[in-house]
Amino acid sequence: MRLCQASHITDLLLPKYVQACEKLNPGLVDRVIDEVSGEVGDALSYRYPQPWPHVPELVRYIVAAIGAYRVIGAITSLMKTEATSENEWIPIQKQWKYATELLEDIVRGRQKLPLEEAHPDREDPSVAVMSRPPLFDLRGL
Repeated sequence: MRLCQASHITDLLLPKYVQACEKLNPGLVDRVIDEVSGEVGDALSYRYPQPWPHVPELVRYIVAAIGAYRVIGAITSLMKTEATSENEWIPIQKQWKYATELLEDIVRGRQKLPLEEAHPDREDPSVAVMSRPPLFDLRGL
């Protein structure tokens, strides 16, 4: 299941960068979308079983941000460092970092999606277990 479209990646990058990437490596954007969609889907599959009735906007953003980072990373090594203030890839680096943190929060259950959870971390709070006190005190033995 593809969790975003090429247009979502183009929204995060300038179209000329996407065109340059496609010129150097035809089909790169589609392959990256398939890769990242699979990885994100696998990461969320324990908590949110698939197929989903719709793709939440938060998941779409996560896939697009990680995908845009990988598309640019496939053609340049300049984005590996934030050492210079003239690095034009800093905004996409920050979006990638934010998206990976969001994904981790969703996987750990700190952030919720508008989907049915299969394996929530907490038990239903309406159930309480009560037991009577022990009949014999065996602490002194």
